[in-house]
Amino acid sequence: MPVPRLSNEGDDPLSIFMKPPPYETDEERTDRLRREAEEKRVSDQIDEYIKAERAAMKKKRSDIKLLLLGQSESGKSTTLKNFQLTFAPKAWREERTSWRAVIQFNLVRSVNTILDVLSKEMLSALGGGSTAHLNIAQSSSRPPSGSWSMDALDANLDGNFSSDDEQELRLAPLRSVECDLKTFLGAGSTEVTASTSDISQMVATPFDIDYRGSAPPSASLTRRRTNEFAVRSHAAWKRSLGMHTGSSKTRPSSPKAGLDLDGATEVIAGCKDDIKMLWHDPLIQELLKRRGVKLGDSAAYYFHHVDRIANRKYEPSDDDVLRARLRTLGVQEHKLVFEHSADEGRSRLPTTDLDLLPSADAGSTWCIYDVGGSRTSRAAWLPFFDDAHAILFLAPINCFDEQLAEDPRVNRLQDSMILWKSIVSSKLLTGCSIVLFLNKYDLLVKKLQSGVQARDFVTNYGDRENDAAVFAKYMRGKFKTLLKDLSPKPRPFYGFLTSVIDQQNTGLTLSYLRDGILREHLKKAEIV
Repeated sequence: MPVPRLSNEGDDPLSIFMKPPPYETDEERTDRLRREAEEKRVSDQIDEYIKAERAAMKKKRSDIKLLLLGQSESGKSTTLKNFQLTFAPKAWREERTSWRAVIQFNLVRSVNTILDVLSKEMLSALGGGSTAHLNIAQSSSRPPSGSWSMDALDANLDGNFSSDDEQELRLAPLRSVECDLKTFLGAGSTEVTASTSDISQMVATPFDIDYRGSAPPSASLTRRRTNEFAVRSHAAWKRSLGMHTGSSKTRPSSPKAGLDLDGATEVIAGCKDDIKMLWHDPLIQELLKRRGVKLGDSAAYYFHHVDRIANRKYEPSDDDVLRARLRTLGVQEHKLVFEHSADEGRSRLPTTDLDLLPSADAGSTWCIYDVGGSRTSRAAWLPFFDDAHAILFLAPINCFDEQLAEDPRVNRLQDSMILWKSIVSSKLLTGCSIVLFLNKYDLLVKKLQSGVQARDFVTNYGDRENDAAVFAKYMRGKFKTLLKDLSPKPRPFYGFLTSVIDQQNTGLTLSYLRDGILREHLKKAEIV
């Protein structure tokens, strides 16, 4: 049966509903108009909120999402710092001072590591006797008669090596400084070791169920979680220092354990001469070499600059911060807002097969995710693969003769290749651009020049020249072959030799990298 049409506006139910009451008083009319105005205001607010939410979602979808992947100590966090330094220099300068405590911690930890080695050497010389009164620091008020000479120590194997009390400047206070700074900086100040790693939490790749098998991403995600499964946008120690305040004059105390950072600085400054004495003693260097002690990659740099770092008015430089080491926990999200295009120096970039695109506009945002790289942290990577636009994979090329700290059975270079294989072969990452940084090339040069033979650890290297450039070319070819053979669909190979502590060259590489990633992103969005 046909529905009868309304004959005129007066029959419109909506018009009838909106029509004022026929016998409305002036007071009722005023009240009605007030209610209608309020309802319209609320409705407009809701419309504006929905509009803003849609704009935010649209912007979020347009932001580049970049993952920094690789094993622990591969250079991921240093690369992130280079992104900030290159594309957001103003924000970088505001944050730089907050790294002061981390740099001091790195220096103090290296000093205490040397003291531990020296203490063990004394215990060995004493046949396991006590060294409870071992005071190995000398006075800074006059030249030490015996410096840090092992001969002088051997001549006094009575368990007590203290000099006159009035002239004695001991390094023992650095123990408590290290403990206080560790409390302040949190879990990231503690390195992963085999003794502290739970094998049940380890996976070789983010797609594995456990150490014995692997499964599709869905199964891997549902069957296990790690203790570090989290996203942190900023570290707590940065918040406590008021990051991005732009003030380098304010030195707040730590909210943890009542630590006074100025007090720690004072202790370190007071130990400066003794730290220098310790590091420059040739017998100490010989002892470290003989015992195979591995200090952090940046230890020598910080010792070289101890006059500046162990200073009461110390302000970190860009190079100091780039070399600062603090372990990344879980997955940390960083919003990088481009302040300028950083076009300068582009003409010096090498010519390759990547197409260049005019730089990203100032104000555009990238979401960069820095991940914990140890095998205890890799299961936390998986949820971030789904909508990633690009992956920057860092493989330290100098570590062909080293083992994983969390699992000494595994060679570090082999571990990088296992990770690389899992990433390039993943169907989940088929649409993701992948870039390889063969990092720490500077350390590779030093290692091979010191006489270490690559062929002793990389058997397939054969009789090739024991030269950094030759070895790097060989490894680049290996990574390229894996990508070509294992990728679900053909994709270009972008591989760079890097030393990410070199801010100038790394900045140029990142400018080039950014343009390539942006072009790929726009191409997939069918904008170009």
